Amino acid sequence: MINAQQISQKLQEQGIPFRTISHLAVFTAEQADRYVREENFVRTKNLFLTTNKHNHYYLVLIEEHKRLDTKRFRQLTGTPRLTFASPAELQEKLGLTPGSVSPFGLLNNRDHDVQLFVDRDVATAATIGCHPNDNTMTTILATGDLLRFLRQAGFSVQVIGR
Repeated sequence: MINAQQISQKLQEQGIPFRTISHLAVFTAEQADRYVREENFVRTKNLFLTTNKHNHYYLVLIEEHKRLDTKRFRQLTGTPRLTFASPAELQEKLGLTPGSVSPFGLLNNRDHDVQLFVDRDVATAATIGCHPNDNTMTTILATGDLLRFLRQAGFSVQVIGR
């Protein structure tokens, strides 16, 4: 599985400016805010969802104070019902544990069968902070750089919202 050091190396290889802040382990966006309060970046919730039949998986990034409009999201994805994926599915698909969910987890998704959806307000923010597959760190980088990085890794990025 791709770890924080390997993510840093990949970002450096692509010439993407970033910085990583170390902190105590956090399991929610609110907890993470305690350690990066003075930093200026869009704060997100990273929701790992699956269909009721557990045959499609979605990673959804939304601003931390927003709620996902599940009805609209289901219409967009054509799914009847969604639920949070289990910790076992999170480990299997993204190589992560609860509290560490991050777009960098896609780098562990060898089958590329997890679809990434990014709220428009997140996608258009100047900078973003996310765990580098380790909830004791927050990596801060330009949002556009992160989305390009993920596209170059072979993942589609679908922007949702108005």
